[in-house]
Amino acid sequence: MLKLIGIIILALPAVLFVNSLFSRRSRRYAEVMSNFRKQVDFAVWALLVMIACGGVFAIGRLIWQLATAARP
Repeated sequence: MLKLIGIIILALPAVLFVNSLFSRRSRRYAEVMSNFRKQVDFAVWALLVMIACGGVFAIGRLIWQLATAARP
């Protein structure tokens, strides 16, 4: 299931790009797409922040293990 979600997330920018090339834009469509892009940007930033937090946690835990293993 997670692989399917990942594939859909990866395909979404390509679908949006092709759609923007071949579709006629109306004022309402442009407004909807603008809001959708803002939401996608927010989701991407949230994902990057979660990945960064995981990386900081992993590095901190590694440093903690190295520091406690060095004690006699």
